[in-house]
Amino acid sequence: GRTRLPPARRDAYPPAMVEPGPRSQVLDLVVAFRQTQCVRVAAELELADHLAAGARSATDLADATGSHEPSLRRLLRALVGLGLVERVPDGRYGLTSLGEELTGGGLRGAARMYGSDPVWSAWEGLEHAVRTGGRAFDHVHGTDMWGYNASHPDDAKRFDAAMAALTGGSAEAIVSAYEFSRFRRVVDVGGGDGTLLAAILRRAPDAHGVLVDVGHVVERARRVLETAGVRHRAELHDGDFHRSVPSGGDCYVLKWILHDWDDAQASDILRRCRAAAAMTARLVVVERVVPEQVGTDDAEAVLADLNMMVLTGGRERTAAEFGELLAHGGWHLERIHPTATGLGVIEAVPSEDSDTVL
Repeated sequence: GRTRLPPARRDAYPPAMVEPGPRSQVLDLVVAFRQTQCVRVAAELELADHLAAGARSATDLADATGSHEPSLRRLLRALVGLGLVERVPDGRYGLTSLGEELTGGGLRGAARMYGSDPVWSAWEGLEHAVRTGGRAFDHVHGTDMWGYNASHPDDAKRFDAAMAALTGGSAEAIVSAYEFSRFRRVVDVGGGDGTLLAAILRRAPDAHGVLVDVGHVVERARRVLETAGVRHRAELHDGDFHRSVPSGGDCYVLKWILHDWDDAQASDILRRCRAAAAMTARLVVVERVVPEQVGTDDAEAVLADLNMMVLTGGRERTAAEFGELLAHGGWHLERIHPTATGLGVIEAVPSEDSDTVL
């Protein structure tokens, strides 16, 4: 007869012990792509939103997401390992506090964009960018990111949703770090869906806002400002900040605009703002500020810099580099206000000798 095997014991095959060390640390870096795609698929399936009301079984989740249940169970198991989901005693799955960040009100949009094909495959061109100085995105896709989004509306929506998610997490920190209530007319240049301008206007009840961006984004901003109850104090302009910026503001805001562009193009944007501003106006630039001496704690800043090199040909900058860039654009860097999010609020005033800068 056949040999009878003993019943399996839970501890029969204990997990392998991997000694922490250089080899395992480097291997973690090599295979980190797996985590990105697990998170992206969780976002695409809206798992966090499906679990927001409470724990659910894998069968329920498969029905709700139109997924193959055995495969979904394997993904859920991986999400447990990543700390985004937990398995409760009755076998159902629930959200952790970490997983709550993947809901529609959190970083779901960012997870969908960064793991999506346009961005994901553009990073395959990193070597091209390093060797040649060219934009990786253009090399891979045959056009720049803005042109690509213009002809791929679904990817444009992913991009807009990602920017809204990232701005939503930083807007309150920005208005807490910088006093906007002293201004009467705040011009948000490339203001996206209006999330930051809405936060500014809530903090500055006597201020009037002006938002400048392309048409389809402006329409989204209209809804955001209406929901925030500040639409009556905001003007919306469908415009190109490479061509002109509305005049009459005593505060001009550029959040995550300059890092999209090389120094020549960024200087041109700054000159457009300077041409529109009076000598008493202030410029507020919200960007990461890369430390002059980078250490292992600064990995996010330098990886973000590579992200801009890959996607747009832009860059993250140090305080000294911002000072030089602002000077070329007709502004003088006055101070940098830190925020709780790692972004800097860079305050500048018009240069005395920059009355004609265009």
